[in-house]
Parts: sequence; structure tokens; C-alpha cells
Amino acid sequence: MPIYGYQCKKCGDTFQTLVRSGEEPTCPSCGGAELEQQLSLIASPAKGGDSDAPSCSNAGAGPSCASCPGAAMFG
Repeated sequence: MPIYGYQCKKCGDTFQTLVRSGEEPTCPSCGGAELEQQLSLIASPAKGGDSDAPSCSNAGAGPSCASCPGAAMFG
């Protein structure tokens, strides 16, 4: 169930909401149903820092390798 960002065409309010399959979101401010879905930005992994997670030299190049921390989720 993804969270989407919308801007209401009726009142101009910008908001984010969880959208379940088959549901049509409405503006929480005015109840309007004419919404424009906004571009979602996906956070990229931080470079450096204090993270204990190993970095992957194959990031973005294809299927993850067995040493990637997220491999178990997708494999």
C-alpha cells in the first residue's frame, strides 16, 4: 500500500495519503476528489556516515548479490 502525494485542484492543498487498492483519495481539507498526483522522490542511500550496513559496489547495476543486506527480502 503506497503513500502518494497529491495536490487538490479545488483548494490547492498539498498532502500525502495511504492509498489502498480500489480506493479513490479525497482532499482532507475540502473533500475534493479532483487531485493531481505529485512526483515522489525516492531517498537514495547515504554515502559514508556512521552506518554499519556494508555498501554494495553493484548498486543499481542489476539483481542484488547475496552479500547485500536487502537480498533476503527480494530473493
